[in-house]
Amino acid sequence: MGWFSSSPKPMDDPSKPPMRSSRKQCWESRDAFFTCLDRIEVVNALDPSQTGAIKSQCSKEESRFEQDCATSWIKYFKEKRVVDYKREKFMKEMEEKNAQKIELPGLVRR
Repeated sequence: MGWFSSSPKPMDDPSKPPMRSSRKQCWESRDAFFTCLDRIEVVNALDPSQTGAIKSQCSKEESRFEQDCATSWIKYFKEKRVVDYKREKFMKEMEEKNAQKIELPGLVRR
């Protein structure tokens, strides 16, 4: 969606929940974009220092992702990618130190 686009993106209408097919298309586009980011070893797509690499290597996937997903979802998915990466890195470090995972009763894990 460009700056002067006359029509909003289909998923940007907050008065209507996204349809299942729209969500599926968004997730597929997100997965394709993230696969490209993995290929060029970029974790944080919001990091301004990575913009050049992303534009030169993943512009097609990023454009599709931005076209198929609501603006709020795009930001959320990019931020979640960084959080998930840090959590995985932390968990691997703890496993290497032979740390034991403790489940706390009453907590719901998402």
